Amino acid sequence: MEGHIDSGVAFIFEGETEQVFYEALFYYFNGKNRNYLLSQKFDEKINEVIYYSQSSFRNIIIRTKTIGTITQIANTAQWFKNSCIKQYENIKWTIFLCYDTDSYKEDITMFYEDDWKNLRRKLRSPYIEVIDLAASSMIEDLFLLDYAGICNYLKIETQLIPKAGNGKQTLKNFFRRNGKIYHEGERSSDFILSLNLETIINKSNLNLQSIGKNLFP
Repeated sequence: MEGHIDSGVAFIFEGETEQVFYEALFYYFNGKNRNYLLSQKFDEKINEVIYYSQSSFRNIIIRTKTIGTITQIANTAQWFKNSCIKQYENIKWTIFLCYDTDSYKEDITMFYEDDWKNLRRKLRSPYIEVIDLAASSMIEDLFLLDYAGICNYLKIETQLIPKAGNGKQTLKNFFRRNGKIYHEGERSSDFILSLNLETIINKSNLNLQSIGKNLFP
C-alpha cells in the first residue's frame, strides 16, 4: 500500500538498457538493507510501474521515466512536474539523470548535451536534488568493468576483453566472436542480471552508492 509518502526519488533513463541496469541496482541495494521492503505495482491509469521503498519509519516513492527518443527529453520536466510534484505535494525529491556522454561525440545522435542542461535548469528547485549519473562513455563500459562476469555469461575462460571502439561495439564484437549476440534494452536483462553488480559499483567512477543511500536511507 502507498500510505503516507515521506520522500520521492525519480530516475530519468536515456534508454531501456539504462533502465534495466539501474532497476537491477534497486534490488541489489535492497538486498544490502533488509530493513526496507522494495515493492512495485503497475498503475494502469498512467501505464507506468511505480516502486515503493518502505520500512517501519519511512515510505519512499520511486518513479522512473525512460526517454527513448529525442522528442521526449523536452517533455521530461513536464512529466516530473505532473506525475511527481503535483501527485505528491510537499515532499523532497531526488532526481537521478542516467545517461551516456559518449553519444554526444557521434555525428548523428538522439541526445544532445544542451538538452540535459536545459532539463537540469527546469528541474531546479530548493526542494529538489539532481544527481548526475552520466557515464563517461556508454552504459556498456560499466558492464565491461566485470569482464569475469561477462566471460562467465558466455561460458568461456576468464580473459581480458579487447577494446574495439566504444563500449557497445566492444561487447558486440566479443559476443559475436564467442557465438552470441549482444542485445540491448529489455532483451539485455538476463545478461545484466548475471553480472557482479558489486564489482561494477566498486570499479566505476560513478557514485552508484548514492542510489542505495537515497532509496534505503
